[in-house]
Amino acid sequence: MTLTELLPFIGCSELNAGLAELMKSAGGSISSLSMKKLRSQGVEGMEFHAQGLSLTFNEREDYIRTYAEPKDAGEAILVAVFAYVAGSKTFTPYTGPIPFSTGPVATREDALREFGTPARTEEEDDVIEWDQWLKDGFQMRARYRDDGAVKIVSITLPFK
Repeated sequence: MTLTELLPFIGCSELNAGLAELMKSAGGSISSLSMKKLRSQGVEGMEFHAQGLSLTFNEREDYIRTYAEPKDAGEAILVAVFAYVAGSKTFTPYTGPIPFSTGPVATREDALREFGTPARTEEEDDVIEWDQWLKDGFQMRARYRDDGAVKIVSITLPFK
């Protein structure tokens, strides 16, 4: 499972057979989403440690208020995907393709080369924390380590 494969499913729900099959191919099950947690907290996540990916689902009504009309009639709407490019204590480094790029995105310099001038940048104490771009209707964000290496790439829909 890769970011590129997940991209078309942003806005789809637990009822989408293609999303369910993709998650199954990565060793997960869409039926493991906690609908109780989704209803009470408005958000639920799934982690794919071996692939370096995590997914976030929003409760349908919150998704509609915040983002857009979902692509189908389910209750758990895929709203964001995260790739742990540098890996972490629990995630294997993500090595798959990064949408909207033609090559690797391992450093801030790579991200700027591949995605262009950011729409937003967050900097604290002269250290760039993240850059954000809008690409084909998606919001992309690259979070960096202090040394400029890409820590996480996330893709979501922009707020309304």
